[in-house]
Amino acid sequence: LDTAGRTHIDEELMAETAEIEKISKPHETLLVADALTGQDAVNLAKSFASRVTLTGIVLTRVDGDGRGGAALS
Repeated sequence: LDTAGRTHIDEELMAETAEIEKISKPHETLLVADALTGQDAVNLAKSFASRVTLTGIVLTRVDGDGRGGAALS
């Protein structure tokens, strides 16, 4: 399932995401985050991990930022 547009600052959507996980019982849950968001990608991952069981993360646009902060964090 694709839950595009979910953000850790929208409590209603986060609760809905947790409910989707509870009902669908996925084998794998991947968080897709934009590497250009920097430290906020870490906050996003922590927030999602506190609500759903993440099995991995995919960082997009890692070639667009030479610092690599999100990937290293």
